[in-house]
Amino acid sequence: MTANEAENRQKLLRAVKKEVKQIMEEAVTRKFVHEESSSITSLCGAVEACLLHGLKKRALGLFKLSTTAALLQKVSKQCESASHVIKVLSDIESTDSNKKSVDSNKNQTSRKLALQSYNPRYLWIRIAIFEKQLAKILDYLVQNNSKYYEVDALISDPVDGPIFASLLVGPCALDYTKMKTSDHYWTDPPADELVQRHRIHSSTNHITGPGSPKRPGLQLSEFSLSFS
Repeated sequence: MTANEAENRQKLLRAVKKEVKQIMEEAVTRKFVHEESSSITSLCGAVEACLLHGLKKRALGLFKLSTTAALLQKVSKQCESASHVIKVLSDIESTDSNKKSVDSNKNQTSRKLALQSYNPRYLWIRIAIFEKQLAKILDYLVQNNSKYYEVDALISDPVDGPIFASLLVGPCALDYTKMKTSDHYWTDPPADELVQRHRIHSSTNHITGPGSPKRPGLQLSEFSLSFS
């Protein structure tokens, strides 16, 4: 393995560590993590990048594309946690978003409908986190890496592979809320709102300068009032 390959592997692992730290800090400071938090989406992207690293194309059998969803489908035959996520995915796909459900479990039905709106590329990873199964799936892949990965893959490494799987134990232990809070829009705004805030902040700094003192407010003195 070359130095560039080793550095690339460490870069992937650092990205996961960063996103896991973000979610755990959010859970501690805010006492909850919303299912629609952008931190979860970022973590899903970092996890998928690691899963795709060194993935054997021939290991996916009849699947033409080397995707993590195809990998999940493949390992679900031997991994109970993967099979559980596949079942949840199947339930979501079978839910008719235009049909009013009369199911007694309305919260579960509404959650399925909400999950349909997420990026399908990361959907199974997101579900695996919510269902507390992702760390178990990764652990299975680490233990059976030779079936699915090249020898220089991150998951195949005897040190980095187990570290990668253990990093997801924390996020999988959290309970994610589906309730909107009064400060949700401000604390976890969409991307366009963040861009707008950045522009406002940048324009303010440009006008006042980083070290410019604030101008004192205008005040009327007793002397000026005596001539009015």
